[in-house]
Amino acid sequence: MIDTYINIDKEHKNFEDLLKSSGVKKLAVKNIQTPKQIHLVVTSFSKYGETKKNLSDLESSTKPFPTLIIVNEVDFEQTVDLIQNPQIELISSNSKLEEVGARVHALVGDSDSEILEFKDLSINLKTYEAKAGDVLLDLTFMEYELLKFFVVNQENVWSREQLLEKVWGYDYFGGARTVDVHVRRLRAKLGDQRNDWIKTVHSVGYKFN
Repeated sequence: MIDTYINIDKEHKNFEDLLKSSGVKKLAVKNIQTPKQIHLVVTSFSKYGETKKNLSDLESSTKPFPTLIIVNEVDFEQTVDLIQNPQIELISSNSKLEEVGARVHALVGDSDSEILEFKDLSINLKTYEAKAGDVLLDLTFMEYELLKFFVVNQENVWSREQLLEKVWGYDYFGGARTVDVHVRRLRAKLGDQRNDWIKTVHSVGYKFN
């Protein structure tokens, strides 16, 4: 189980069930005495400041707690700076179980299985393999990394430039066309029944769901 400090709005209470199904165990505040007891922090964006204050005596600036922030659509414009922090994941208030599990895994890992799942797709983070149903997908390393990124970051729309930065890690020589080529290959390898998981958003980029 992932011991978690949870501080969320009443409107996000449905997340407690989703988190529980993702292996999260809510910590009672009175029982938290050392930083090592907290594996993950989950908070609503409106309570982010309050959460930081509540944990100020435990959290170190050099080792911040992995934090999952629940964000309503109207709040997204205010979270640009938070996206740059690798210890923070933002998640839509409308997210389903698959994405909640993926986001939790992205922050703290999954000690039980080391598997990311979406519908009948499974991604093994230890062996760098992906299966669609019972079929092992023949992916290159970057195709695997792109697919993994999409599964972890479902529902968000990503521009080609953002994908280059976050998946390739730098301004890749091939430019935006590189992303289009890899998306085309991924769709082909996922097959006709799954290729619409990667959606093209006109004049913007791509999203996965």
